[in-house]
Amino acid sequence: MSTIKFFYHTGFFLSNEESISAWLLSVINSEEAEALSLDYSFVDKKKMIKINKTHLNHNYLTDVLAFDYSRDNKIQGDVFVSEEMVRINAGEYNQEFSKELMRVMVHALLHLCGHKDKTPDEQKNIRALEDKYLALL
Repeated sequence: MSTIKFFYHTGFFLSNEESISAWLLSVINSEEAEALSLDYSFVDKKKMIKINKTHLNHNYLTDVLAFDYSRDNKIQGDVFVSEEMVRINAGEYNQEFSKELMRVMVHALLHLCGHKDKTPDEQKNIRALEDKYLALL
């Protein structure tokens, strides 16, 4: 049985966990993968910078980080989201916060499904997949 869990380490909470979980599971199915266990943790700025420093040697804030433990198309991972950074980016991109939040959540999931974003072609591909899956919301 697959599970998607949400953990909150700030004052932020998703109001619609059940529908978001169902949407994320539908993305996994569309990617022809199987969900084993997927945890989304919403953390503050300080914690996100610490995770970046500890695991990636980056001394800066990012909106989302995904740690992939998947094998053989069986999705397993930990995703950390900085709600604060998502809000900043939503303003910068003139986007609704909720849409930007769903974009970073599905972006992390697409990484767990094996999609990369290092090259311009990979970035274009992952952005198209984000748009495709956001349209299903």
